[in-house]
Amino acid sequence: MVGMEEVGPYMVAMSYTLLHDFWILTGKEKIYVQIEDGQGLHLMATVWDPEYNQRIPLGSPPVEVRAAESGDSVTKKSLWPMLSQQMGPHFGDNVAFPEEGEYTVQLSFDPVSARQLGEYRGRFTDAVDAEFDLLFRTDITNNIRERFVDEAGQAGALEPMETDMQPDGRLADAASLPGEHGGIVESGAAEFVVQVLRRAPAGIDSSGPYLAVSARTPYNQYPLPFMGLRATVANAGEEVREPLKAAVHPELGYHYGAPFPAIAMGDEVTLSVGAPPQVARHRGYQTAFLEFDDTTLTLGDGT
Repeated sequence: MVGMEEVGPYMVAMSYTLLHDFWILTGKEKIYVQIEDGQGLHLMATVWDPEYNQRIPLGSPPVEVRAAESGDSVTKKSLWPMLSQQMGPHFGDNVAFPEEGEYTVQLSFDPVSARQLGEYRGRFTDAVDAEFDLLFRTDITNNIRERFVDEAGQAGALEPMETDMQPDGRLADAASLPGEHGGIVESGAAEFVVQVLRRAPAGIDSSGPYLAVSARTPYNQYPLPFMGLRATVANAGEEVREPLKAAVHPELGYHYGAPFPAIAMGDEVTLSVGAPPQVARHRGYQTAFLEFDDTTLTLGDGT
């Protein structure tokens, strides 16, 4: 851990580990990013709302690393939105350091692009910066250890890291979500928790019902952001298809949703993924959440 800072409506934590290889996604194309020669760190930032302890998605925040004494810029890049079995959703990338010493790391966050609903309406609309002092020394990084697990390649996931300083990134279970529980379906190694709110939350220009779909990892219940998702609702013999837009809500968390003219328990809902989650993946997630089939459930029928 490098440090933690409150900026605007966010808490931001900066940490680092050894250089990592990972996979980035461009559309449906997966690209492997290998470790390059040289000395450096894998920088990681986590961002959350301290009032509701929700991790907040913020795209790809720019980062600048400067030498503390001279102020000279060492590197400028944008951190990838990432998913790790232990870190959960965060932002990260490998950063090279020319020599040991003290550095300043500045992160810049744009306003949240997802719809802000309920008590979150209008909350994440300003750009903010966070700055941290970082000491790079090889004797510190040499004490970081990697652990290889025997279960690699088997279904399952490592447990999230335990920390009292920040939320672990898990979404609330279905029983704790607002609205009526419509069911859970699986596709592409992901879970889709379907909820129906009888009245759309504040921030939606509709007084009708709202369909909320929480896309998540199956074991640790992490959100799967930046996905293209649409729903078709068959109600009273009529089908209505709508794109589900990404949104943040204090109780629903990060989800995809849209208002519909009418939704009732017993209706059929078909979910279709147009683009997989556009997040980089650490080892363990590199083969998951890539290929999806359309899935249909009857609201209220099943788990």
